[in-house]
Amino acid sequence: MSLGFAANNAAVLTEQEQAVDVNKPWHHFLHYFQATQANSAQQKKRVYRLRHKVYCEELQFEPTRVGRLEQDNFDQRSVHIAVNHLASNTIAGTVRIVTSSDNHELLPIEQHFDNEWIDTSFAPQNFDRQHICEISRLAVPAEIRCATSLTPNALSAERSCSKLVAISLYLIAQITCLRAGRVHAYVMIEPALARALRRVGIHFIQIGKPIAFNGIRAPYYLDARTISSTLNADYLQLHTMLEAQLSDTLSNARPQLALCYSASQV
Repeated sequence: MSLGFAANNAAVLTEQEQAVDVNKPWHHFLHYFQATQANSAQQKKRVYRLRHKVYCEELQFEPTRVGRLEQDNFDQRSVHIAVNHLASNTIAGTVRIVTSSDNHELLPIEQHFDNEWIDTSFAPQNFDRQHICEISRLAVPAEIRCATSLTPNALSAERSCSKLVAISLYLIAQITCLRAGRVHAYVMIEPALARALRRVGIHFIQIGKPIAFNGIRAPYYLDARTISSTLNADYLQLHTMLEAQLSDTLSNARPQLALCYSASQV
């Protein structure tokens, strides 16, 4: 099962799942999962280990690594997000936000597409480097994508919530981007995933042709400031809950991305 399928599956929950305890699955999400930034060396190591499991072992997109940690040069200038499964104290999913401080620090999307854009108006070079970022390395393990890690007696609400982990990672990434002033966000994803996210209300704009890279992927742009007005009602509620939870988890820790813009600057 691909990561794109996991997100697509989250966008189309069954009527039975939507009616758990007369509430939607998002209502229960924070009972089972916690959003946080992976700031410490130990937290990042758990993130890299999960990425290795998903990208190197399950999907075989990357070669296996010594130490079973999947890392690259972009990690040093990235903010790492984790969604933790509370009952098992394990990471249910992760995503990173790659930043750039100058023209020498290219985003992954710039390296892979070499400025061959079909829509140049949203190209990274049009914006201040302090205001751009790339959302990448989203990883959700098979046991969460398929809810197989849950016990046979697990509540159907928990099983439904597990389908929201991939979507929640995109929402948390958007929240983090917006807080940091990195309002011009890029992703390199499967076109099918982009369509699934649009149904949720995350409107990525395709800016380049698809290429063969871990499957067929295309470059997309997102203005992080628009999500609050485009998200479907249920996912807007989940977004609000995740934003509050993330604020709580960061209350005693300094965020890695500092606010660096005013609205008039971008």
